[in-house]
Amino acid sequence: MSPTTEDHSQTREIPGTVRLFAENGELLQSTVELIPKPSDDPEDPLNWSPRRKTVNLSCLIFYTFAVAVSATSLYSIYGPLSDAIGLTLDELNVGAGYSYWAIGISSCIIQPCAIAFGKRPIFILAALSGGLLFIWTNYISSNSLWILSRLLIGFSGGPSFSLVEIAITDVFFLHQRAFPLGLYVFVLYVGALVGPLLSGYIYEGMGWKAVVWFTTGLSLLATLVMVFGFEETNFTREEPSVALEVVPGSNHSLARLEGDRSSHGISLVPDTSVDESDSKSKDRNQDAVMVQPVAQRWIWPRVWQRSKVSPHAFGIIKRGIVQPFALMRLPIILWCGVMYGVYQVFFNLFGFLSSGVLTAPPYNFGTGATGLTFLSPLLGTIPSAIWGGWLCNIYSLRQARKNHGISKAEHKLKLYIIPTVLAPIGLLMMGLGPFYGAHWIVYVAGECILNLAGPLATLLIIAYAFDVFHSIDPDDSQGPKAAAQDCAPYLTAIIFIGMSVTFAFGYAITPWSFLWSFKLFGITAAIGVTALNASVLLIVWYGKTLRQNGEGYYRKVINW
Repeated sequence: MSPTTEDHSQTREIPGTVRLFAENGELLQSTVELIPKPSDDPEDPLNWSPRRKTVNLSCLIFYTFAVAVSATSLYSIYGPLSDAIGLTLDELNVGAGYSYWAIGISSCIIQPCAIAFGKRPIFILAALSGGLLFIWTNYISSNSLWILSRLLIGFSGGPSFSLVEIAITDVFFLHQRAFPLGLYVFVLYVGALVGPLLSGYIYEGMGWKAVVWFTTGLSLLATLVMVFGFEETNFTREEPSVALEVVPGSNHSLARLEGDRSSHGISLVPDTSVDESDSKSKDRNQDAVMVQPVAQRWIWPRVWQRSKVSPHAFGIIKRGIVQPFALMRLPIILWCGVMYGVYQVFFNLFGFLSSGVLTAPPYNFGTGATGLTFLSPLLGTIPSAIWGGWLCNIYSLRQARKNHGISKAEHKLKLYIIPTVLAPIGLLMMGLGPFYGAHWIVYVAGECILNLAGPLATLLIIAYAFDVFHSIDPDDSQGPKAAAQDCAPYLTAIIFIGMSVTFAFGYAITPWSFLWSFKLFGITAAIGVTALNASVLLIVWYGKTLRQNGEGYYRKVINW
């Protein structure tokens, strides 16, 4: 047996190991199974038409962008903001760290509430409250008020870090998720970088309070977008009335239900409009063709329909709050949480350091020019997040083909070599450049390189967690236990761990860089991230064992 060959009888039942391709002797079929299997209800979000799915995804993307802009819009004006409200740069940075800790707490509470009462009202309330709370920034006069305001704003922004991913998985199949998740990560990073860029110029033209009003207006616009465009994605899915089958076909063939196409959403019977022999001749050379439910006619988003309150609301909330903390003992969740936090910390470096580095000698940048430098990490985000999602899809499918149609969750993690190489290079440039007084382009280019690594690493971590845990269902397929699993407690646990890491580093970033010296900061950060990134090798080598050993405990927790 070759090293890449799996014992199918032993691997197919392990969470995170799934068959993406059917196998016929030595040949792999050119179809992909639908995971999860949709119901035969046309209102099942998995059965929505592509345009309807796109509208829903667009609303989520705009909401994420607005929240990300709000979270970082003050970064490039920390200097004048410090003078205006009488707080030091260190106090501003520590206060911002509290907002990330609040995001972790928020995820543990808001996530189950969204499953119990509907994702749509939670998104609308979060966007509205975030915009209104930001107005408070105009009236802050002490460090305690600054911390309290950041806590509340962070809590309202929690859904953008956890609930968006769940809403995406409500609508897209397993083999489709990498691109929309990559797009989500891209916008999360872009919004966080566009915020300081815009605020620098807004400040120069109208003052720092105008930045606050701009951010408030953007959040209120996101509220309107969610009100008029986003449909509820909560759906109680029963088993399909007819067993699903994977059927071979060419790149133009789709399976379909016999009978009226408008009343069903699932494809079952092969389309014979393409010559079968021609199809077989292309099986070896063509990439996977993804079998889709039959496309519906365009339906305007049904936003007037009220979200249904789950009859198991109390049980969902109780389990949704407790389960994430119980799951933190699993090694995979601990690893994903720490690595998620590490790259969140490095992303925050752009905001925490840039104003202090570039506005001081020898660079002496103004606020507008400082904000403009955020274009550098923004450019790094584009290939990392957008192409990263596409790369994950293509790479995992090709790895599955090589592995006799079996896809392992660790396949995607082999791409972690990219952030492992890039991250330390970017950190060294950001540390050694200012220390030696090098041209400002060294520091700015380092930001770009670091952000080539960050979004891809974040995407890989989230995708890995989904692959491992999202398909594990409790014994009760219709009650509060099943609904609580829809909260994705594994993701909530990861977010909480990651945001706690980010919060802790909020106390360390300023002394680590400005007081300790940028030379030591750059060297120690590069060594640290290399060591942490190398831990992915342990997950690649032993991930299957960890998944297998942890399944029993995970099932015990979600069946509580």
